[in-house]
Amino acid sequence: MKPILIVGGGIAGLQAANILHQNNTDFILFEKQGSLGGRVSSTNKDGFILDRGFQVLQTSYPEVQRSLDLTALNLHFFESGAMIKDQLFFNPLRRPFELFSSDILTFRDVFSLARIWFRLQGDVPALDGNKQTTQELIESYSFSDRFKNEFLIPFFQGVFLQETLSQPASLFFYYLHQFLYGNAAIPAEGMQAIPDQMAASLPADKLQLNQEIVAFDAKSITMASGDRIEGNAVILAVDLPVAAKLFGLQVPEILGSRTFYFSTKKTVVKPALLRLVGEQHLLHFTCLTDVNKGLAPTGKDLYSATSLYNSSEKEVKEALEKQLPGQKLTYIHSFDIPHSLQKVDAYEAIKKAANDIILAGDYLEFPSLQGALSSGRKAAEEILARS
Repeated sequence: MKPILIVGGGIAGLQAANILHQNNTDFILFEKQGSLGGRVSSTNKDGFILDRGFQVLQTSYPEVQRSLDLTALNLHFFESGAMIKDQLFFNPLRRPFELFSSDILTFRDVFSLARIWFRLQGDVPALDGNKQTTQELIESYSFSDRFKNEFLIPFFQGVFLQETLSQPASLFFYYLHQFLYGNAAIPAEGMQAIPDQMAASLPADKLQLNQEIVAFDAKSITMASGDRIEGNAVILAVDLPVAAKLFGLQVPEILGSRTFYFSTKKTVVKPALLRLVGEQHLLHFTCLTDVNKGLAPTGKDLYSATSLYNSSEKEVKEALEKQLPGQKLTYIHSFDIPHSLQKVDAYEAIKKAANDIILAGDYLEFPSLQGALSSGRKAAEEILARS
């Protein structure tokens, strides 16, 4: 029998490959780049481990628990909460007695949070078909202006990488459920450890790197070299803009961001929290070595700073220096990620164009590691159901 041809070596493609391999179904995975993982990747520079953009692993995602060996990843965990202008705001379910430890919360805010907490006790689907946006949902509650503008909105701008929060309100509830009941973590070796773990269980000769695909149909692919390879089926597991380009379609709106990395001399360990800023050139930042000291050389702290704008190194550095007075920042590297996340339901034209080509990618569900893993599993299971 001819192999299943998987185009794309990101999380969705690797998941599809793993499911097929576990079910003794032959496959070949083709990846254009020289490494696997796609957006979930890391690079090493001057002794620092830098993820491609600010990323965390949410341990409560069902597919994460089902698909990954979390113990082997040697996870390092964030505190559940955030820091807002030097004030700590911890997850009230983890530290209920610290609910009013800062003056950012009012009783009105607590009442609104209690209403949301009750909503989270039932089924919490990521997508429920409701057209209400996250921004509209937040406005519908009686939050104080300060809590809304200094915590809720900046926090979810960082989640969605979107200033206007036009993603569905159901995603607000879903992600909030994950944050409240799960843990945000970084593997000891950075996010690249996730695709590395997934690839380790696959036959090395089935993973073809540095292979660009220029054309395909339901049962074959054509390489940039001109070689044509036939298979039993094709799974297209690439990012949304790449899929649109391959099908000759207009690329739908994609949400972008820029992440900058800076180092400083090692200081006293602080709470491992995301620090919300919400300014033009600095949405949020965090000291990653407060989470995982192994991400930097001895004696160094590593900071990541994220902007939703086309901010320069100078602009971001100046904004970060205001948050870290007295600390000397050294620029390390930055990642310009124009295709960080996609808007929900931005894939209909691609689904119509695919015909018998099987699609995989988080854009088919919702932007997350959960969406990528789930879509890869479903793609493989569709193949298996045919046999």
